[in-house]
Order: sequence, then structure tokens, then C-alpha cells
Amino acid sequence: MKKAMVLMVLLLPAVLLASVTETVIPSTLDAYLAFAGNAMEDGDFDVAFLLYEEAVERDPHSQAALAGRLVAFAESRSSDVVSIAVTGLN
Repeated sequence: MKKAMVLMVLLLPAVLLASVTETVIPSTLDAYLAFAGNAMEDGDFDVAFLLYEEAVERDPHSQAALAGRLVAFAESRSSDVVSIAVTGLN
């Protein structure tokens, strides 16, 4: 019983670190695409652009990464244009 408790205490930080690393730092193209898609849904277009950019670096032929990067770039620029236009009217 004592050995099991010691083993659990020693392994718990490694298990927790592994789960945090996987959720915070994407490691595959699919993970980058998923995180970028979530950022797009949240309206974080600059973050989405950076994530799609990393996905393109991992696979330069990925149509999903290339298209997502283009859309994220366009969305991030369109919000800048709108804010400039609104600021100019005031």
C-alpha cells in the first residue's frame, strides 16, 4: 500500500504535465487546425492566423491550413478597417 502511494505521488506530476502540454502546445497539424478553428469561433483572428501559419509550416500543402490562414488574415484586417472607418467618422 505504501509503495502504491509513493508511486502515485511520483507519477502524478508527470501525468499532469503531459496532459497540460498536449492541451496547451499543439503537436500535430490537426491540433493546430483545431486550435485555430476555436480561435476563429472566438473572434481571435490574430491568434488564429498565427496558429494557421504554424500549421502551414508543418504541412505547406494543407488546403485547410492555407485557406484558414487566408480567412483569418482577411478577418483580422477587416476588423482593423472597420475600426479605422468608425474612428474617422467621430
